[in-house]
Amino acid sequence: MRVLVPIDGGADCREAIRFINSRKSWLSAQKPEIELLYVQKPYIEHPAEEGDFDIQTWYYDDKIKAVFDDMAEDIETLPGQVTKISKIGHPAKVIADRAREIGADLIIMGARGLGAVKNLYLGSVSLGTLAKASCPVLICREHYTPKDEGLKIGIAVDGSGFGERCAKFVAQQKDLFGSNAQFEVIFVHADEETIPPEMLDKGVLEIDKLLPKLEHEEYMTAVESPLAMLRAAGLKAEPVELRGPLQSTLTGYADENLNMVVMGSHGKGALRSLVFGSATRAMVASCRMPIFIVPGEA
Repeated sequence: MRVLVPIDGGADCREAIRFINSRKSWLSAQKPEIELLYVQKPYIEHPAEEGDFDIQTWYYDDKIKAVFDDMAEDIETLPGQVTKISKIGHPAKVIADRAREIGADLIIMGARGLGAVKNLYLGSVSLGTLAKASCPVLICREHYTPKDEGLKIGIAVDGSGFGERCAKFVAQQKDLFGSNAQFEVIFVHADEETIPPEMLDKGVLEIDKLLPKLEHEEYMTAVESPLAMLRAAGLKAEPVELRGPLQSTLTGYADENLNMVVMGSHGKGALRSLVFGSATRAMVASCRMPIFIVPGEA
C-alpha cells in the first residue's frame, strides 16, 4: 500500500504522522510505503519570464531544508523506509498529481496548513486536494489521535453509489481501522428533503400515511448493500437511522458516538459544479476526529 503524506511543518500535518503511528495493526499487516511530500509555492508566478534563477534556487532549497529539518523528530517516528520528496508548484494540484503518479492508495493530510486563515474551517490546500484527488483522502486535526483497537467507525450513506464505494474501501483496508472495530452504516432522513414528485398529486392524509413507508424503504435500500459488503469482509456492522437537519445531525451524532468517519466526496443530490457535497464539507469543518473522504470514479 502506498501512502502520500503532504507536510508543511504545521500542527495538523504532524497529527497525520501521529495517526499513522497509531495504526499498529495496519502497520504490521500492510507495511505501507510512505512518501512525505513538501510542496513549495512558486516564488514568482512566471519564473521563465522574470527573476533571478540562482536566487530562486537558493530560496526554494532553504525553505525545503527548513521544513524537513523542523519536522525531523516527527519523521523519525515513522516506521520502515520513508521517502522524502519536494516539489515546486501549487500545492493542491501537485499533491493530487503526485498521488496519481505514484499510484497512491491513500493521502493522509492535515486539515489546515501553516498559511490557513484562522477563521476558515478548512485550508485551501486541503479543499483543493479533496476536489482533485482520485484516491481516498484522510483529513486529520491536531489533538485527536485515535486508539488502535475497539474503534467505532461511521460510514455515511444516502442511497448513492458513494455508500458502496466507502464500504468497499473499508473492506479492502480493514487493517487501517484496527482490531475489534465496530462499524455503523448511517442514513439520515434530512428535514430539508422535499416530498417525492410522485406524491405531489396526493392528499395530505394519504401523504402522511405513505411517507413513513417510503422513507423506511429508502433507508433500507441505502444501507443494504454497504452492510452486506462489510459483513462479507468479516466486519461487525449495524445500520443506524437518524432524522434531522442533515449536516448538524450527522456531525452531532459523530461527535458523540464515533471515533472515525468514512464518507463520499459527494452526496445523492450533489451538484457537480461544487467542489464537494455540503454534508461532506460540514463534517470536515466541524468534527474533530479523522475523516476519510472517498471520491467518485474518475
